[in-house]
Amino acid sequence: MNMNTFKMTNLKEIREKKNITQTKLSTEMELSQEVISHYEIGQSKPNIENLIKLADYFNCSTDYLLNRTDNPILLKSTPNTSTEVNEFITKYQMLNKEKQNHLISYLNYLISQN
Repeated sequence: MNMNTFKMTNLKEIREKKNITQTKLSTEMELSQEVISHYEIGQSKPNIENLIKLADYFNCSTDYLLNRTDNPILLKSTPNTSTEVNEFITKYQMLNKEKQNHLISYLNYLISQN
């Protein structure tokens, strides 16, 4: 990822899906509206604290806000879930939609071979 042209397009997408204005979000996050705008258009990057606050606010992963996955659903580890399953889920979320579909197709193929 070229950090010189980094834009948080998923931040804008999830904000608009939830009908939240930049102004409302900036108030909730105790940031200026200009800062939110700069995140979305790539003029600045959030620090870790603000990134976590945004992810908590939208109940999504930081990877989603950083455009590392197209899946906004936050999956949390549970004590009953194995490390391998959690690792698989994390890696799956890092794939783009096309690659996720390929993986699902392959998994369906493997299941059909049983």
